[in-house]
Amino acid sequence: MFGFLLKVFEYLTPLSTLTYLSSKLTDAKLGGFTQWLIKKFADTYHIDTSECEQSDLKAYETFNDFFIRKLKPEARPIASSDQCIGVSPVDGTVGQAEEIRAGRLIQAKGIDYSLNALLGGRKEDVSLFEGGRFACIYLSPANYHRIHMPLDGKLLRTIHIPGRHFPVGKRNVSYMPDLFTKNERLVCIFETARGPLAVVMVGAALVGSIGTVWDGTVVRRSGIEVKDYSAKDLYFNRGDEIGHFKFGSTVITLFPKSLGDLDDSLESGHVIKMGEKLIANPKLGN
Repeated sequence: MFGFLLKVFEYLTPLSTLTYLSSKLTDAKLGGFTQWLIKKFADTYHIDTSECEQSDLKAYETFNDFFIRKLKPEARPIASSDQCIGVSPVDGTVGQAEEIRAGRLIQAKGIDYSLNALLGGRKEDVSLFEGGRFACIYLSPANYHRIHMPLDGKLLRTIHIPGRHFPVGKRNVSYMPDLFTKNERLVCIFETARGPLAVVMVGAALVGSIGTVWDGTVVRRSGIEVKDYSAKDLYFNRGDEIGHFKFGSTVITLFPKSLGDLDDSLESGHVIKMGEKLIANPKLGN
């Protein structure tokens, strides 16, 4: 009953309007109020400002400037020198990390969702990851919100899929079927030396925007939009920044099975940082 009532409430709540208003507020230069809000936020969530490139909170002109703050390079070292080891693209909490079976990904106990739907119904992309591995990582408001490259690779294309902006916290993940295929998302497909890689940036309630380093803020459209970047030299090294969220959300990383097995630490609820291992045993013979 609780799950049903939660879904009814969220379907009836104008979350897209609230998200729009939130983005306007957090992008506004409000002087003393902005400084108060940033300090209150940092204190409430115990944010270690010594990790920030700019540790002086007064230097941030808007709340979002602080929210998508950059970190010092030494704050997030890459876990392994082995270039075949896939690493976490973000700071956050592991929701699920499993094998992709029969075109389905686990969302929570008793709930799964379609790989085909997640990737916008593009069968040519679905076939790349069937039988592979996925890691779903939730970013709370307290987390560092820039997104980085799990492996060395070249950007081939992006697929922007419009959708809702339901919250993606643990409660909603446990009660709302197909949550990640209902919400707005940007699918980024890369080519790596070991095979294809996808980084899926899932929007959520109050996420002001999704941004990429190659195209800036993603413009919301009424239909699915595919952009081909294969002719451009957009190559990223493992650990390079590729995008950001302007509030808490989720990143789903997809690997082909040729890359190997997921690291044993990736249990539901495990707290992970950008640069830590996702892949434990790369399959070098394939």
